[in-house]
Amino acid sequence: MKSDSLLTYVTSSGVRKGLVFQLLEEPRSLTELREHLGISSSNIIPRIKELENKNLVVKDKGKYSLALIGVILAKKVQMVDNLTVLLERNGQFLNEHDLTWTPENLLWRIDELTDCNLVKNVIEDTTATYNVVFGNLIKSKSIVGISPIFNSNYPGFFLSMARQNIPVSIILTDMIFKKVEKDHPDALQAYLECDNAKLYVINDARLALVVTDTFLALSLPHKNGQLDTQTCLVSFEKSALKWGMELFEYYKQRSKEINSR
Repeated sequence: MKSDSLLTYVTSSGVRKGLVFQLLEEPRSLTELREHLGISSSNIIPRIKELENKNLVVKDKGKYSLALIGVILAKKVQMVDNLTVLLERNGQFLNEHDLTWTPENLLWRIDELTDCNLVKNVIEDTTATYNVVFGNLIKSKSIVGISPIFNSNYPGFFLSMARQNIPVSIILTDMIFKKVEKDHPDALQAYLECDNAKLYVINDARLALVVTDTFLALSLPHKNGQLDTQTCLVSFEKSALKWGMELFEYYKQRSKEINSR
């Protein structure tokens, strides 16, 4: 059976799909599968036998688990499900923005942002994005970020976080760094003198990113290249945080670290 046929085979049955998702988490007994899926053994047993016959599931010591190809297939099914949810929620937003500033390997894994919510500034709340980001930042235990924009509150805020022994790593574009260096030299120097504070400068970046131990906030550029400062995607899911950290590392590797003078 071809891989695409196997994919269709698993997804065409709610029970089969439920079984592979349960077994992707950990090996389970028939009783555990029945309890988690909320269906009878008579409904599970034929489906589990089918999956065994397709070499997707194996049984050992009374527990069922996914074979290697079963794990691969289950993750592909999960990816499709997550991508469907993401596009249903935020497909229009993604289509209206420039994603070329996202490296290709992460773009192919954009389904990991499935639980992102779109926060947007509106007439009734013109500071919605700011409030969400900074409302969560003040509760964070670690912070990384990319900023191609400037706000007069930023230097003092990140300095205060660093002084609380919170690990902070920020990437600024060259233009924003020069502005901070000119207008906030004391805050900049004090920040650089904190052992837990890191600062990097990159020639250009059109997206804005914040990732902490608990949340991610991502702003993307419009098709014309200008950063959309009125909307951002926000998530508190581990998969999104991991995705965001990898995006930060991608830009950090292309940046120059600034050291205390």
